[in-house]
Amino acid sequence: MGRRWTEQDIDELRRLAQRYSAPRIAELTDRTVGGVVFKAYQLKLPLRPSRHENEPGAGTDPEAAGAAAE
Repeated sequence: MGRRWTEQDIDELRRLAQRYSAPRIAELTDRTVGGVVFKAYQLKLPLRPSRHENEPGAGTDPEAAGAAAE
């Protein structure tokens, strides 16, 4: 069984859910993707799709940018 969700954890989930996908939230909060998805479902929180272009900084591959500059 995983860690219990505290009120602070839930507040953080609400804040992160506005911007990030479940896999990214799981990474940021050191929880499983399933745990994040289930808690979001319980709270009726919409989650962003896990498509890369929705993540801040997505599409800015440093290697590709360096290759384009050459």
